[in-house]
Amino acid sequence: MFTSSTLSIVIPAFNEAERLPMTLHAVANRFSGVAIQIIVVDDGSTDDTAAVARKAKIDGLPVELVTLDRNRGKGAAVRAGIAVTEGDAVLIMDADLATSLDAIDVALSRLETADIVIGSRAVPGSSVTGSSAVRAMMGISFNRMVRLMLQLQVHDSQCGFKMFRGDLARHLFSMSRVDGYAFDPEILRIAAIMGCSVVEIPVNWTAVEGSNIRPVRDSLKSAGALLVTFFRLRPNRVRTRARERGWNPA
Repeated sequence: MFTSSTLSIVIPAFNEAERLPMTLHAVANRFSGVAIQIIVVDDGSTDDTAAVARKAKIDGLPVELVTLDRNRGKGAAVRAGIAVTEGDAVLIMDADLATSLDAIDVALSRLETADIVIGSRAVPGSSVTGSSAVRAMMGISFNRMVRLMLQLQVHDSQCGFKMFRGDLARHLFSMSRVDGYAFDPEILRIAAIMGCSVVEIPVNWTAVEGSNIRPVRDSLKSAGALLVTFFRLRPNRVRTRARERGWNPA
């Protein structure tokens, strides 16, 4: 059974000095009195993101800081964080706390029978607040591309809330290459090839002002990365790489 005592939480952060304290304290309060691992990955921030994470540790929160030498992208930050996780379950969540922490209990429960649990803003029961029409349309278009090109049966690959079995997360991300926002479909494609089970759960998601996402530019870059991923992640190639890492495919 997966419990909070075996949970590692990875929070990628780029220039999140203002929002990070609230998020860290919300997570700490959610697990008050329970030992968990919280990993903040500073993705080459130019503000005091790293200092905020260090102060949180001094103030008694169970925060570990991983720093990248430059801004490399969300995928690179998550990969660096996953590499130092120790939990039997690993959660990736955004620093802006856009997804309600209420989803954690549901995800832990579903992880008892699934390999990966992903939050979704596009399944029945989900609640989305404050999303612009442009952002919503771009999200729908991108997810259609994900489903068509990578043959993934998910409705929302880009929600910043995903939970994995710990060993699986460390295997998957050791094989990933995408540094930007398109790392999610890359990871899910590798998981699909390896025969992993994925379930989507509804989440309560609220758009937060000051997001680092630039819808048009980041959508174009992600679409390009998706095309590269389509040609690179051939099943036989992926399984061979997995065996080389001591991971036998399903």
